[in-house]
Amino acid sequence: MRLALLMAWNEVVQLSRIRTVILMLLGLPLLLIFLLGNALDSDYKPVQVSVYTGNEGQLSEAAKQYFASPELASYVDPLIRNSEDQVLEDIKSGKSDYGLTVVDGTLHYYPGKFAERNLITESVFNRFVADIDVRQSVAIVLPQLSQDQIANSAQSATSSKLVQIGNLVTGDNADFSNFSALQYYSVAYLVMFLLYSGMSGAISITEEREKGTLLRLYAMPVSLNAMLAGKLLGVLFFAIIQSAIIVAFTKWIYGVDWGNSYGGIALVCVLVSMATVSFALLLTSIIRSRRAIESIFSLLIMVMTFLSGGMIADLGPSLNEIGKFTINHWANEALRRMMAGGSLLESWQFVVILGSITFVLLSLSLVRFKKAVAL
Repeated sequence: MRLALLMAWNEVVQLSRIRTVILMLLGLPLLLIFLLGNALDSDYKPVQVSVYTGNEGQLSEAAKQYFASPELASYVDPLIRNSEDQVLEDIKSGKSDYGLTVVDGTLHYYPGKFAERNLITESVFNRFVADIDVRQSVAIVLPQLSQDQIANSAQSATSSKLVQIGNLVTGDNADFSNFSALQYYSVAYLVMFLLYSGMSGAISITEEREKGTLLRLYAMPVSLNAMLAGKLLGVLFFAIIQSAIIVAFTKWIYGVDWGNSYGGIALVCVLVSMATVSFALLLTSIIRSRRAIESIFSLLIMVMTFLSGGMIADLGPSLNEIGKFTINHWANEALRRMMAGGSLLESWQFVVILGSITFVLLSLSLVRFKKAVAL
């Protein structure tokens, strides 16, 4: 046992010193989570808008009432300023995303740096301008109506949403099941790259065999099974460290809410890691070429990730059913249930199925262990 633990520690140290491994298993998932999570996220924060309305004129009063309306709070967070110079200073310093001034009965727009936030703000302002035009036209055509009657009529005629916010990439198909895009892809790519970590174990054993190191191990007065089991155990330890770093980084840097069941999350990550190490050993017992192992392993992981919705959120009922035959599906479902505030007991069905898959792969790998290390 001591020998296996020493070999495991040595394997973790060696993997941590390889730059390509660190970039592939730690840097790449964090980058993908950041890019996809932010690109496809439809949870927009209100746009910060600096507003100067002056103290005179009906247009200034209408602007004050409009920016104080509750329906505007979801889209615009107004910062009332005392002069036009303050509005310009906010835009230059980046304190505000957009600026609006009402001077001498005229609206002046000051766009900010971000085009999408400018579009949202201008859509809101266009609604305000259209409302003012309607009121002025009604006052001219029907002078007998009071201002309250005009306001009630305009409100009922324009009761639809101020802005329709969506994503042109995914349209209406981005169903993240009440999760944010960051949460969704944090789970998907955590599981995906945990599967990739097992490939390093298969490659390690194959390299030992191709370089002749395995033959020297056979000649050493120590247990070969303990040494090779230690190498695979080291891959498992590295995968657990990898999952801890991804969860901690996304939580504290990206602000991803993983829920409170960290023990359950750790259990799922351990089961996925054991499954991928077992599968790597099983694959090594069948295929002898390192290049073939890398190609087949990568292809299977990509296919399983796709079928489980790790690349496209909603694949339709047919592909979703096929995705249930993948490790990713059950791991994703268990992690998302915990992320939504559930406990390990509430996710027991998914964890049991994932554990059963791991048990089958582990049993098959033990049966094929001698074949995997055969010269």
